[in-house]
Amino acid sequence: MAVLPRPGSAQTFTIDTSTFLNEEREHLKIHPKQEQENESSDEEELLTDEDGDNFVPEDMIFVPSDVLYNNKWDTLYIRTGRMDAAGMSDSVLLLLNNPAESPFTFPYKGKLISKYGPRGSRFHAGMDIKLESGDTIVSAFDGKVRIARVMSGYGKMVVIRHHNGLETVYGHLSRILVNINQDVKAGEPIGLGGRTGRATTTHLHFETRFRGEHFNPGKIIDFENYTLLTDTLLISKEFWSSVRGSSPMVTDGSGPGPKYHTIRSGDTLSKIARRYGTTVNNLCRINGIKPTKVLRIGTRIRVG
Repeated sequence: MAVLPRPGSAQTFTIDTSTFLNEEREHLKIHPKQEQENESSDEEELLTDEDGDNFVPEDMIFVPSDVLYNNKWDTLYIRTGRMDAAGMSDSVLLLLNNPAESPFTFPYKGKLISKYGPRGSRFHAGMDIKLESGDTIVSAFDGKVRIARVMSGYGKMVVIRHHNGLETVYGHLSRILVNINQDVKAGEPIGLGGRTGRATTTHLHFETRFRGEHFNPGKIIDFENYTLLTDTLLISKEFWSSVRGSSPMVTDGSGPGPKYHTIRSGDTLSKIARRYGTTVNNLCRINGIKPTKVLRIGTRIRVG
């Protein structure tokens, strides 16, 4: 018998949860066998044969996103910390189509004008969708607004953390319609399309991220038919390895493929060059920047 997840608990882990089980008891849905071992008297809503497609594998437990992020709730910057994606040892299964939540809704049904991947000397971390100024943008999944502010490059931007641990980013808005800490449903308006920030035309810049690391939204979304490609997404070391050659997933300077460093307070080009055993001139060459470039906290610079 499997357990139906409540809203807010839409992802699965294959890790040992004994360290936080008691603290998160009221948020987690535990497999009956584990429930007996822990001698809990909490009532559980169990699936029956009538639930059909709602069936969830018996070896899964559901973990709320605040456990995933260790309760890190930064309302200023997209990245909440550094994740060693290349050294990830525990696999995480995200439930994208949760029957206990509102169904996925495409943020804006417009033409895809720029894909995820390298763009000249820069890396484009999302998908650009053509629209007209004032067009309504909606949330892709249920979640809570973590960021709603103007950010360099993104312009007026909204970041939503979803209950399965995924985060979605909506940039270049002309107007923000939600507030920080506001709960939103899939399909609920969150902003109006525009051209704020670094943009050459009116469009929506849309990103998908997991624990701060961006990945290709095309892995889970069909941008031609505006639907989900899969009901689940397995996040593992192999997942990051498959995109490492085309995206800046390695943040510690190790592993094959391009290496990137995330700018932190106090960083300078010379300090970064010393750390990675290179020169300022080389950093400027591979990033297409000048030695006088202002380094903004939270952005990335290629180091190898």
